[in-house]
Amino acid sequence: MSVRKEEILANATRLFAERGYEGASMGDLAERVGLRKASLFHHYASKDELYCAVLERLVGALGQLVMASATAPGPFAERLDRLSDAIFDAMIAEPCAARLLIREMMDWGPFAQTQFEALAKPVLDASQAFLESGQAEGAARKQDARQVVLTLIGLHLLPFAIGNLVQRGFEIEPFSAEFIASRRSASREHVRNLVLLK
Repeated sequence: MSVRKEEILANATRLFAERGYEGASMGDLAERVGLRKASLFHHYASKDELYCAVLERLVGALGQLVMASATAPGPFAERLDRLSDAIFDAMIAEPCAARLLIREMMDWGPFAQTQFEALAKPVLDASQAFLESGQAEGAARKQDARQVVLTLIGLHLLPFAIGNLVQRGFEIEPFSAEFIASRRSASREHVRNLVLLK
């Protein structure tokens, strides 16, 4: 992928996260990246195409993390820690990802309507299978893996999607070094408490 396309996708991620699909325009994005609107349409033929490319990039990256953890060698608990850390790092690397992913699933927008079965559902299925493999090994608690996946989605994504609440309610910047360090530790501990046998 070209540097220009990466720049367009990064800016589009922020814009869609801030304003939602309906509130963001190709004109606004063109202005952010310093292009004429016609030039932006040279890279992406429509807002739908651009929006789906943004979500495909985010969901694809998360899917790779889940698949890598599920198939990695080593004890289940270590793989669970690696997965938790990897998802956490992905949210830090892409600060608008959590907000955009949650917004899309709430609104059931263009990406969910057209790409959910092909791109997002396999990530959920792999997550469930990963947890069930831990149960089969006797390393994870016997519980409904689907419910655990839902809880883990909230645990990992929500603190980064509600940055205003974190900032105003707890008086800490959601992407500050202090918050990141304490949240990483808390996330890992909560995941272990939820999933692993004592």
